[in-house]
Amino acid sequence: MNFTEHTKIRKEKFGTVIFDTLTEKIFITDQIGSEILCLIEQDKDLPEIVGGLSKNFDGDKQTIEKDAVEFTDQLISNNIVCA
Repeated sequence: MNFTEHTKIRKEKFGTVIFDTLTEKIFITDQIGSEILCLIEQDKDLPEIVGGLSKNFDGDKQTIEKDAVEFTDQLISNNIVCA
């Protein structure tokens, strides 16, 4: 997964702000979403993202995986990242 060329990201105290310069849409994430974006920046694939989240946040791995898949699917459908 990689960010599209028209995506700009800025980390804040509350999470991350994502700006799509093509559509001029703004997306705001919480700290977990921010962690997922950080792992994407590090060129991690979905299993590595789930593993990283499992280490840093409480919850069972199935729930974390489901949430990570939903979040990354939203990023893809909004043209923020490409698979």
